[in-house]
Amino acid sequence: MLIYFDESYDSEHQYLILGALFNPHPKFLHQKLSQIKLKYNYFSQDGTLREIKYNYVTNKKKFDIARSAINIFFESTSWFRCIVIEQKLVDLNRFGKKLEKDKIKKARLYKKFAELLIGHNTENIFNAVMLVDKLTRCNGDEFIEIMKQEFCLPYGKHSPDSEIPTLKNVIEIPSHLEQYQVNQILDILMGYILNNLIPTLKKEKNELRKYLIKMLGVKDLLSQTWAKYSKTYVEKFWPKFNIWYWKPKKNDSGEAIIVAIVSPSLTSLIAAQVLL
Repeated sequence: MLIYFDESYDSEHQYLILGALFNPHPKFLHQKLSQIKLKYNYFSQDGTLREIKYNYVTNKKKFDIARSAINIFFESTSWFRCIVIEQKLVDLNRFGKKLEKDKIKKARLYKKFAELLIGHNTENIFNAVMLVDKLTRCNGDEFIEIMKQEFCLPYGKHSPDSEIPTLKNVIEIPSHLEQYQVNQILDILMGYILNNLIPTLKKEKNELRKYLIKMLGVKDLLSQTWAKYSKTYVEKFWPKFNIWYWKPKKNDSGEAIIVAIVSPSLTSLIAAQVLL
């Protein structure tokens, strides 16, 4: 099992999206994506296959390639999970001391939600390899080591009853390289969630978002659609694709007291104390 992990955010940083693409048969998507790029003669000047990304969908050729990438995702045994964090809902003081720099607090927030995303979607997964695209939100080396501590130890935090850990390795990758191109599909899937949250004037992007929604058979990719289903319901009707929309849990006085997730993957709020 290969698990690709990536991040996406808009230019104004209103939203942070952390996503994961789970691949029990990792060669399938790689080979199919190579075939698509060869079909469309999609090469770089050095002769390697070019990178596809959500931001690159600006003409018909790139639209057709990205749509084909979505199609092979649905053909595959792979599945997609993500968490969406609306930045204005986050109290950074919950992630550090008052006088600490916001950059440090944001790094803690990032690591905590990454742990939640992977932890809640790997209950029955063991010895997987997690491939992390180069990060911009926190120190990459530190993030990799923290995820190894959380998921790569026998009888560890997320596999307390097993000698076999959830992950056997966590590796940072440059996803523009051909050997890691499956991560580009993850970028596209996250991009269209962002596209639904923040509309664009780009016709190709909007049309491809509509295509993804049609393939999923849902109304849209927004919180009001995805936050109302139980875990059992979603796993039955949308096993390929799932979005968690995060909201802070509040006490009776309206103050945010812990971090919680509102998710169609969970039957109720899952509260997680912030580790500082």
